[in-house]
Amino acid sequence: MTITKKIFFLTIIIAGSIAKIYGQNAIAISSNPGPGLHVALIWQPLSAAVKYNIYRKNESEVSYPTTPINSIPIQPASNCFTIKSLLISSSDSTHWKIVSKGLADSVLFDPCQMNNLSAGSEKYDRLLMLTKSSMPIAIAAGLGYQDNGVTLGNTYYYKVVGLNAANVVVGDVATDLKVKAGSFTPVPPPTSVIAEPGDAAILVRWNKVGGAAGYILERAASPFGIYRRVNESEYATVVKHHLNGDTLIPASEGMLDFQRYNPVTGKPTSHLVKGIVIFGPRNGVNYYYRVRSLDLFKRAGSPSGYSNPAKPIDSTRPSVPIDLMATPDDIMGQVSVRWTQVVKDINGHWEQPDSSVSYRLYRFTTSENPNSSPSVFLGEVSALKGKHSRDTIDADPNLRSQYGNKTWWYRIRAVDTSHNISQWSSAVSAIVKDVTAPAIVHTISTKGFEDYISIKWQLNTEPDIASYVIYRSLCHLGSWVECNPKDTCKTWSYYDPQKTINEKEGESSPERDRELRNRKLPCPCSGPFVFLGEITNDSAKKALNAGHYFFDDKTIPKASPLCYAYWIKAKDSSDNISGTFPLPSSAERLEIKCERLHDLTPPEPAIISGLFAQADQIRVEWIGPPTQDTRAYHVYRAEGTDPATEPALSDYNWVGGMTIELPPAMPMILTSPYHAPALATCDKISVQATPWMSEGYLEDKKINPKLTYWYRVVGIDYDGNETPLNKSAAISTFTFTKKIPDAPVIDVIAKQAEPCGVTLQWLPSFDATKHIGFMIFRSSTLSGPFIPILISPVKGNSFTDINVVNGQTYWYRLGILMKNGRLSELTAAQSVTL
Repeated sequence: MTITKKIFFLTIIIAGSIAKIYGQNAIAISSNPGPGLHVALIWQPLSAAVKYNIYRKNESEVSYPTTPINSIPIQPASNCFTIKSLLISSSDSTHWKIVSKGLADSVLFDPCQMNNLSAGSEKYDRLLMLTKSSMPIAIAAGLGYQDNGVTLGNTYYYKVVGLNAANVVVGDVATDLKVKAGSFTPVPPPTSVIAEPGDAAILVRWNKVGGAAGYILERAASPFGIYRRVNESEYATVVKHHLNGDTLIPASEGMLDFQRYNPVTGKPTSHLVKGIVIFGPRNGVNYYYRVRSLDLFKRAGSPSGYSNPAKPIDSTRPSVPIDLMATPDDIMGQVSVRWTQVVKDINGHWEQPDSSVSYRLYRFTTSENPNSSPSVFLGEVSALKGKHSRDTIDADPNLRSQYGNKTWWYRIRAVDTSHNISQWSSAVSAIVKDVTAPAIVHTISTKGFEDYISIKWQLNTEPDIASYVIYRSLCHLGSWVECNPKDTCKTWSYYDPQKTINEKEGESSPERDRELRNRKLPCPCSGPFVFLGEITNDSAKKALNAGHYFFDDKTIPKASPLCYAYWIKAKDSSDNISGTFPLPSSAERLEIKCERLHDLTPPEPAIISGLFAQADQIRVEWIGPPTQDTRAYHVYRAEGTDPATEPALSDYNWVGGMTIELPPAMPMILTSPYHAPALATCDKISVQATPWMSEGYLEDKKINPKLTYWYRVVGIDYDGNETPLNKSAAISTFTFTKKIPDAPVIDVIAKQAEPCGVTLQWLPSFDATKHIGFMIFRSSTLSGPFIPILISPVKGNSFTDINVVNGQTYWYRLGILMKNGRLSELTAAQSVTL
C-alpha cells in the first residue's frame, strides 16, 4: 500500500473510531506550579446536554456547593470571533490549523463552522477526538473549562453536570475528579508496542492509555540505540487495519512513521521535529520504536519498552516507462528500441538506489491487451546511471519477412531492486521492411495490331506481389541493344549499293574505296527504357482468367516503322522491384520482347531522283522516305505516244524493283514483285534509318528505242502494304533534262530552347503549281551522309526538327521537289549546335 493511500486510509479510520473516550468521560489535571496555576477539565458530551456546569469542593468538604464555579453555563462558542479568539493567540494559530486540517476532507475545514456540526456525524466525532488533546479546542467546543481559582498544594474534587437548553440538569458527566493543585502523576507508557513495516513507512501501534492526551513516538536503529522523536504532532489515531488492508482485531492506537518526499523532484527529504532534522524510515533498514504518553499539558511520561524490529520493504511499482520509440533498420533488418529511463515509482517518489530500475522488453504481433496477447520476452536490460534514456536492439533474424513488410509491437515493463514490476508501457510499432525483390518476370508475350501492341506475361508466384510495371524502349534487329559501354555497341561500315554495281562495270577507284572504308554509320543502340504504366496483380489475374492480354500500349505513333522492346518488372507490397534498373540484368535481357505494329498503312512514295536514257536501257534512280519498315521498292512503267500527256494509271505495269537489306548483305534486284511473309518479325527492323533504306535504282533493259516511257516508284513494307500508285510522281524519258532546278536558300537556321529543336526557314515560297514540297536532309558531320528526315515533303517555308539532342552539332541541306518529280540542287550545308 502506498504512503498516500496509507495516510488516507488512516484518516478514514479516525473518522469512524473516535466516538469513545479514553478510559473515562472527563479528565481533570493540574498545571505545573508557578504563575498561571490552574486545573484543566475536559469532558465528552452527554446525550441531551447542550450546556455544562462545574462544581468544586475541597478535600475536607462532604458535599458539593449548590453554586457552580462557572458564572454562566458552559456551551459551544456561538460566533466566529469567539472561536478565533480561543484558537488563535497572537501569532500562534496552531489550534486553528489543527481544526482546519483535522476536519478537512478534499478541502480545508473552516473552524468557524466547528460548532455547526451534527452530533454523531463523522466530522463531529473527529472534533471530539481533537478536544481530548487540546484545551483551547475543548473550550471552543463547550467541552472544556479552566479553573484558575485553585491554591497550590490543595486537593480538590470536581463534578461536571449536563444541562438542557432550559438549564435543567439532565445528568452528571463525571463526579469526584480528584486533583491536587500544582501536582501531577505522569501518564503511564503504552504497552504492547508493535511495529509493522510497509513501503518506506512503519505503522506503530499500542494499547490505549487512559488519560493520555497524545504520544511521543521515538525511533532508533538498534534496541539500545539513540532514540529520536519522529512525530511532529502528538495526535494518535485508532488503527483498525494492517498496512496491507487486512482488518486488525482488536483495534489499537497508533501512529504512522513515513518517509517524506520532495513534491517536485520526488527525492527523499527530511522533516523537522522540535528543531531536529529527521529522515526516513528507509526501505531495507531495521528500526525499533518506543512510545511516551503525554498529558493535557504535553508532559511526557516514561518510555515504553522497545518494539519488535521492523524493516520497511519497497512494495510500490515503478513508474511506467515512457517515450518508447522503435526504429527499424531496413539494411540490417533490426529494430532499435529506445525509452526514457524510470527514476520514480508510481507515487512520484525516487527509486532507491538511483538508476536501480531494469527493463523487461517484450515483442508482440499486435497492439491489443498485452496480458492476453502472445509475446516474446527479449531480455532484461539494466539501467544506465546518469543517462536520460536507454536503448537496446532487437536483432532477431526472423524480424524480416521474405514476403511483405512485417509490423512488430514493443512494450516495456520496469522492474526495481525489490522486484516490483511496473504496468505495461504503451505499445509502439516498427515496420521491418521486406527487402527481398520479386523474381524477374518470365515469358512475355506480345501481339501487334494496326495502332497498338498488347502484352502479357507469366504471373509471379510470390504471395506479396502487388503490381507490374511496364517499360518500353526500342529494338534493333529484334533485340534491345545497350548504348553503353561502347564495346557492346558496334558501328556499321558504310556501303553503297550503287558502288557495288559500278565496280562490276570497272568504275571503282582506290581513292573511292578508301573513302568508303573510312566512313562509319552511327552506333545502332536502343536507348533507355521509359515508363509506360503499372497494373495491379489483381488486374493481371482477372485478365488472365478472362483470356485477355494484360496491357495495351496505345502510345505508339501512328504507322510507326520501328520495333519496340517491352520490359516487365514485378513490384511487391514493400515496393521491391524485380531485377535491376535502369539497365536490365543479363537474365532480364533474355526476357525482353520485341514487337511492332502490324499496320495497314503503306509507305510514302519514293522520289525519282534520276531518269537516264542510256544505250539499250533506261536507268531509274530514286530516294525513298527514311522508314525502317520499308522492305522493297517497286517500279512501274507505262508507254505514251504523246510526251506531253501522261498515260492512265491502268497503263502502268510492274517492270522491276529492289529489296532493302541489312549490311553486309546487298540489295537484291527483283525479278518478280515482292510478297510479304505471313508474319513479319522484328529481326530485320533497324532502330535507325540509314541511306540504303532510301536509295535505289533500276536498269530497265526491256525497252524499245525511240519511244517515250513514264515511270513511277512506290514502296512496300514488311506487312505487304504497298504505296498506292496514284500517290507517286510520274517522270518520262521525254521530259528528262540534265538541268536541275536551282537550290533553295536557307534564310534562318536557329536552335529552339523549349522544346529542344532546330528551326529552319527558307526561300522561295512554296508554290503549289510548281512544287510538291521541300525536302530536308540532315547529317552529324559536314561530309555527310545527309539523310532525309521527313516522310512527306514540307508544303511551306519553315520546319522545326525536334528529334535532336542537346550538345550535338547538326548539318542541314534543303532541296525542292518539283511538280514533275525532279529534285533541285541541294543547298550548301549549314550547321547549328544545340
